[in-house]
Amino acid sequence: MAEHLFFPDEPPMPYLVEYNSSLYDGSDWDQFPIRGGWRLETGFERYWPDILVPSKFYSEIECWLYFGMLHYVFGDQLNQSDFLLRREEDSCQYLTTKHLDKYVGNAKEWKKRKLGKRAVEIVEKVCNNLTIYSKNCVRGEMAVAIRLICYVLWNLAVKRDGPQTKTSNVKHWLLSFGSETKQMIIEGWCPLEAEKCRWTGGGVDTPVYLLQLMRIKPDWNIKSHRFCKKTRCVANNIDESDYVTRHVQEDCTCSHLQANVEQLHTILQDGGVPLLMITPNGEDDLGNENFKIEIVRKRIDKQYLAISHVWSDGLGNTEGNSLPHCQLKVLYEQAKSVLTGDEYVPRYDNGPFGSFHTSTARLAHFVSNQALRRDDSVLVWIDTLCIPHQPDVRSLAIQRIREVYIDAYRTMIIDSEMRYVNASSASHLELLLRVLYCSGWIRRLWTLQEGLAAKSRLYVLFSEKAVNISTIADELLTKLDGGKLPIMQERIVSFAISAWRSFFQQTVESTSKFERFVGLVGSPFDKSDSFSHSRLLISNWFNVATRATSKTADRPIILAGILNLDLKQILAVKGSDERMRKLYGLLNDFPQGVLFLHGPRFEEDGMRWAMKRCEYTDKIRFLSGEAGKITPRGLHITSHTSWLFPSRIMFDLNLFSVDPNHAQMAWEQWIKEHNIEDPKLKGVCLLNTESPCIFEPNGTYGIIAMEVEEDSRPGSNRTCAVVSLRTTEDGVHYVQLTSVGSFMSIRGVGKQPQEGYLVPVTWDDHQKLEWVVG
Repeated sequence: MAEHLFFPDEPPMPYLVEYNSSLYDGSDWDQFPIRGGWRLETGFERYWPDILVPSKFYSEIECWLYFGMLHYVFGDQLNQSDFLLRREEDSCQYLTTKHLDKYVGNAKEWKKRKLGKRAVEIVEKVCNNLTIYSKNCVRGEMAVAIRLICYVLWNLAVKRDGPQTKTSNVKHWLLSFGSETKQMIIEGWCPLEAEKCRWTGGGVDTPVYLLQLMRIKPDWNIKSHRFCKKTRCVANNIDESDYVTRHVQEDCTCSHLQANVEQLHTILQDGGVPLLMITPNGEDDLGNENFKIEIVRKRIDKQYLAISHVWSDGLGNTEGNSLPHCQLKVLYEQAKSVLTGDEYVPRYDNGPFGSFHTSTARLAHFVSNQALRRDDSVLVWIDTLCIPHQPDVRSLAIQRIREVYIDAYRTMIIDSEMRYVNASSASHLELLLRVLYCSGWIRRLWTLQEGLAAKSRLYVLFSEKAVNISTIADELLTKLDGGKLPIMQERIVSFAISAWRSFFQQTVESTSKFERFVGLVGSPFDKSDSFSHSRLLISNWFNVATRATSKTADRPIILAGILNLDLKQILAVKGSDERMRKLYGLLNDFPQGVLFLHGPRFEEDGMRWAMKRCEYTDKIRFLSGEAGKITPRGLHITSHTSWLFPSRIMFDLNLFSVDPNHAQMAWEQWIKEHNIEDPKLKGVCLLNTESPCIFEPNGTYGIIAMEVEEDSRPGSNRTCAVVSLRTTEDGVHYVQLTSVGSFMSIRGVGKQPQEGYLVPVTWDDHQKLEWVVG
C-alpha cells in the first residue's frame, strides 16, 4: 500500500495492509461519525473516545479516516477502487497507492482546484482524530496507511502552496515513531537502525520504504539482532577465540598468502605506512590465476585503494597477516577496476595531484590511469595484511590509519549484505538508504573514521560493480533541484541526503553541491583548523556513540582520530576510562550540552561533568551547545537558562509514599508558606531526577536547563542538570553535578503530581548565570 514511494517502479516486497471493509459514502466528512452512529448529532462522542467505542464501528472509523480523507480532497473524481488491490496469491483485498500519482501529479490541476487548501484542512482533522481513536479503534498497520496519505498530501501542499503551520497533532503523526519501528524489529531489523530513523528526523515514509526492501545475506551469516538494543547493536561483535577467516565461497580450500611481517615492522618503525602490492603470477595447472604479494612503502606518487570492511564478515584474521588466495583475487580485480576507473573525483587538499588546477588534475588523472592500466600490479591497504599483531608495532600502525584513508586515491567498502545488491537495477535512493540502514559497515565503530577520511572517494562494492556512494547525495540533490524526481519521492530523498549528513557530517569537498546544501565549509579530516574540536564533537558524538565495537576502549581512539589529537598519548594508556580521561586532558573546551547526556560520569572533583564513555545507555540524545572551557575545577557553563535556590523551599512529593500523614502536614505548611493556591500550583515547577537525589537541608541548588526559550509557557518540559553549590567567586558559581533530570512548569490545572520535587519558581525567574560544573 506504499507503492508511491517507489513510483514509477514497484517495491521488491510490498507493504501490505489488508482492507475488507466498506467504501466511503461520499457525503460530508464531518458528519460521517454521526451517520455511522458513534457520535451524537450534537457532535459529542456517544461513547468515551477510543476506549468504549464498540468494535462494530472500528472498520467504519478506518474507512472514514482513509477513504474519507481522499474523498475530502479529490471529491467525486476519486475512484476508490484505484486504491484497492487483489492479489493472485490469496483472496484478500489490500490497500495500494500505485495510482496516487494520477490524482496528485498534475500541478496545474492541483492549483486550479485549490486542492492544497483542502489537503491541509483534512490532514489536520485526520491527525486530530487519530489522537482520539488510534489506540484501540484503528489497526496499527492501518494507522500507518492513513499517516502515509497525510504525509503525501501535506508535503504536496507545502511544495505547491507554500509553508503550512503544523499543529502538534500533525507534527506527531507525520513523523516516524513506535509502530513502524516495532514492525522493523519484528522483520529482523536492528533496533538501533529503527531508532535512527526517528532520531535523524525521518517521516513515516522512511521506515515503510525500508520495510519494502528485499534483504539478502550469505548463508553463513546467521547473525541476528535479537540481543541488540535501541542504543546499541551487538550483532557484528566478534569473539576472537572462535573467529573464522572466510573464503569467497564456503567450499573453497585455497591456501593463504602471507604478508612479510618483518617488512611490515621495518616500514612502520621507520615512520612509513605499509601497502600491499598484488601482482598476477601466472596460472596454475587448472588455469586459475595465481598472485604474489609484497609489502611496500606508501609513496606520494603511487595511487592505492584502501579497504574498509566489517571483521565479522570474515575478511579479518586474528592469527596472523594472511588472507586466502581467493579473497586476494577479489581485492586485485576490484582494485584494478576502481583505481583505473574513468570517474574523476577532485581532491584539492592532498595526494599526488593536490597542487594542480582542476583541469590539470583531470589530465593527470587520465595519464595516471593509463599508466595503471599498463601496470599489472595494484596497491591496496587492508588492515588484515597491513597492521601487524605485535603490540608495539601495531600501535604505530593504528596511529597512522588516519593518514592511510586521507591519502588513499579511493576507499572501498566491502560489506557482505551489499555484495548481494545489484547496483544496476537499484535507484540511487535505494543504494544510499541500503548503505545507511542495511549494511553492517554503517554500524561498526572503526569504519566511521574510514568513511569520514574518504570524503567524496568512498566506493561500495555491490554484486556486479563498485559505486561511488559518497557522490550519490550530490546527484540526488541535483535531480531534486531540477525537478527530475517523482514528486512523492522528494521528501524521502531529502531525508536520505540529511541522513547521510548526520552520519557523515563534513565528509565531502568544499565545492560539493551537497555540502552547500547542508551549509558546511570543511571536513574533520581537512588539514586545516577550520573546525573547532567542540564543533567536531557535536557533529560526531552521535556517530561514535551509536556505532558498535567489541572493545569499549576503542571509542576514545576513534574520537581522538576525528579530532586529530595525538593518538600516541591515547594508546599509551590502557582501558576505556583512562583513555577517555586522557582524551579530555588533550582538549581545551567541550560542548556545554554534555551536562544533559545520560550515562556514567567520572566521580572525582572537576570531572563530574565528563562522560566515561561515548555511548548511549538507555536513550539517545544529541550532544549540543556552545563550547565550554575545560578548567581544573570543572566545565565552564555560560549559555544556558538556570535557577538558583535554597533546598528548604523545595517539597519532596515522594514523602506521600513514605509517611502520608506527616507528608500531608508538611504539604499544608509548604502551601501556606509560599502562598500557593492548591491544587492549581500556579507559579510552581516540577523537578524529576534520573537518579535519586539527597538534598542537604541547608544546601543551595541550581537547575541548568537545556534549550529553554525566553517565552516558554506553563507546561514546558526541559531536560536539565541538577547541581549543588559549593562556592561563589567573582560571580561564578562553582557547583557539583548531582543528576540529570527534567524541569517542567505546572500548567495550573489537573491532578497534583505524584512524584518528584516541587520548586516555587517560575520560568520568569530564570537567569543566565555563570557556572563551573565539576
